[in-house]
Amino acid sequence: MKLKSIDGKVPYIMAAGKDFVKDEMSLAAAEQICSRGTRTASKLFPDFPICVDDKFYFAGTSTKPKSSKAKAPCED
Repeated sequence: MKLKSIDGKVPYIMAAGKDFVKDEMSLAAAEQICSRGTRTASKLFPDFPICVDDKFYFAGTSTKPKSSKAKAPCED
């Protein structure tokens, strides 16, 4: 799974206390959050399958199996 970028922006949902906020952020910022946080599968939001630190939920796209190249921070 990798981040879904639309015109350089990544849709996300962020936990804010008991509420959630939906917005977009730059691809670079989203990759930085992914590389620094603990990534798990999202169970709360089906359209946002990438969860980081149980706080950020990012839109993602499926990736095809690749050779043993280095992976980007939010790729599986």
